[in-house]
Amino acid sequence: MQILLNQNNEIIAYAVSGGIEREGYKTLTIEDNQVPDSFRESFKPRYFLYKDEEVKLNANYEEEKTELPQVPPVEFPTSDEALRHMFSSMQVQIVQGNKMVTQLTQQNANLSQQIVQLTQEVENLKGGNDDETTIS
Repeated sequence: MQILLNQNNEIIAYAVSGGIEREGYKTLTIEDNQVPDSFRESFKPRYFLYKDEEVKLNANYEEEKTELPQVPPVEFPTSDEALRHMFSSMQVQIVQGNKMVTQLTQQNANLSQQIVQLTQEVENLKGGNDDETTIS
């Protein structure tokens, strides 16, 4: 087994097979009989020390306190009037969105019509005329 030690000889990680290395930490290979029976089940970084060629519980171990990010309070409208205002504002946005969709649909139709006209003009020009101004 390999163990990874910090500067205080606290075991921060271990590997049963393969190797384990990290810059700034010391890696040691030890025998399985050097660790307590409960080592694998109760392992936590810095919970065990490597001292006098033996793995022992760390008497100075303290749980890491992880602070969760604070979620800012969200204020929801509580009055009936505020809800009505929000609803009417959303209705205005929907109407504006529908107007934009209608305008884009019209523009799309106009562009399609122009493509058809241009295609017809190209076909007419390809057909040729008596002036020998045929495009090929």
